[in-house]
Amino acid sequence: MALKNKLGPITAVVVATATVGWMLVGGNGITVSNPDAQPSESTVSSQAAEIKQAYPVQAKTLSPKRIEIHLPLSGKTMAGETLNLVNSYQGKIIMLPIEKGQLVEKGQSIMQIDTRTLKMQIEQADLLVKQRQFELDGVKKLNTTNLSSKVNLAQAETDLASAKATKTSLLIDLENANLVAPFSGILNTLDVQVGQILATGVTIGSLVSINPIKVKVDIPQNKVHLVKIGTPGNIRFESGYEADGFVTYISATANETSRTISVELLVDNPNNTIPAGLTASVDFIIDEQKAHALSPALLTLDDTGRTAIKTISIDNTVTITPVDIVKSERDHVWVVGLPDNVNIITVGQGFVSAGDLVDAHYQN
Repeated sequence: MALKNKLGPITAVVVATATVGWMLVGGNGITVSNPDAQPSESTVSSQAAEIKQAYPVQAKTLSPKRIEIHLPLSGKTMAGETLNLVNSYQGKIIMLPIEKGQLVEKGQSIMQIDTRTLKMQIEQADLLVKQRQFELDGVKKLNTTNLSSKVNLAQAETDLASAKATKTSLLIDLENANLVAPFSGILNTLDVQVGQILATGVTIGSLVSINPIKVKVDIPQNKVHLVKIGTPGNIRFESGYEADGFVTYISATANETSRTISVELLVDNPNNTIPAGLTASVDFIIDEQKAHALSPALLTLDDTGRTAIKTISIDNTVTITPVDIVKSERDHVWVVGLPDNVNIITVGQGFVSAGDLVDAHYQN
């Protein structure tokens, strides 16, 4: 009975001692939280990263290529030279060696006026010149011996000059009586016929040169700086015929209505294949540069309204990158403004925004 009474206090002391020792060692995983303590910033960021969702998208790596930059516009063909043919000598037409629509070479006769009377007048004028020359020579001899006055000498010189002027005028008429082509071209119109009597100053037809032929293009004012003298261009016609030319003229003034600048290209037309007045599609080759090709469906707008595409940064987040379209083709566009090698989102771009984390699956 006495032993039993002593065992109880001893047991209590042992249990208390063990409990205190266990608590001093560290509690074997049991911790006491501080109700006033706040979680650290790194802990919050780590938890937020675990919560942030990665959106599945398909992507592709693009590399640039060197391409020609073109400026396509519409224009029309014009004759290289155009001239209204005007009669310069009154008389009857005796010959029209060239028919309307035919090619005429420079210096070739187009119309001949009857010159029979004119030739007789020239012979008479020539004889008169000789006579006046003899008279002047005689007056000069008399003048050396003081048998003729200076007045007579002056009169003789005047008469000779007048005779020569008459002869020269008649020779010019003879030249004008034969209308010749001042340049090679096509006799586009001919409004007279043999036997018709013409007055001086009457228009008889027109001569046009279409080799080389000109192509006129109106360029918008914000594009004119891209074109210079010598800039090449490819010209295509509705018939399918194509030709190459180069810029030979840029207007110094703009059209007040359309605010465009007129530019002319010169195009070889050796067989007169291209007539004047046709509509032509002109494609200027203005530059060569590196660009990326992509589907136009991938284009979007950034916050400022600029054309852009959605790319993937090195940390797999979405970046909206602005681009400029430099060339458009049937199934893709060429853009500049991207780094040489860039990852773009090809599927799922409509479901992600700038800064979103993505899980990208790359296409070959």
